[in-house]
Amino acid sequence: MDSENKQPPTPTPTPPIRFCINNPRNLQERQDLINQGIPSKDCLGNCTACFEGRFLEIQGQIVPGDSYQQILNTINPQ
Repeated sequence: MDSENKQPPTPTPTPPIRFCINNPRNLQERQDLINQGIPSKDCLGNCTACFEGRFLEIQGQIVPGDSYQQILNTINPQ
């Protein structure tokens, strides 16, 4: 078997995810999202959801949760 011809496994695609830069409740939460490669946007236009709690925009839909990790675990269970 020729190991040079092996293709690496294709990663499971993840849906487009964004967060409102104003939604994280502290700088550590914001930095954690950035470190995970989740892009931010100045405003997602969902100020009521932003005021009420944590959420991420996933494929254009607002997905609320108790924490960002909990939201991410719903789309990428481990």
